[in-house]
Amino acid sequence: MNFQEAAARFERSESGTDAFKLLYKDAFELMRSDMANAGLYFVIGSAAQSYVRRYEDQGVSGEFADYAKSVLHKFNTRIVEALAAEPATRLAILGEVAAEYQLHVSEF
Repeated sequence: MNFQEAAARFERSESGTDAFKLLYKDAFELMRSDMANAGLYFVIGSAAQSYVRRYEDQGVSGEFADYAKSVLHKFNTRIVEALAAEPATRLAILGEVAAEYQLHVSEF
């Protein structure tokens, strides 16, 4: 499996913690097989894992789950873009996604 396939599967899935769990497992597995892009996978895997850890045992509204999924979808889209880019662009996109998550996503 590659990241594009993992991101597409996440996009097709329901907005529950199971989708986030599968995404972080896929991302962390890709870190092992594609070390050159491990940072890209780590930022996505960490965000998805954080959502699972925070909300797995809680009921969340469908609206919130859809919002969280849309945030990860946006990040996934950027990571797919990065994977097709030159190394300098890839690094810049990684920085953008990491900063966006750390500075603007406080819910998970």
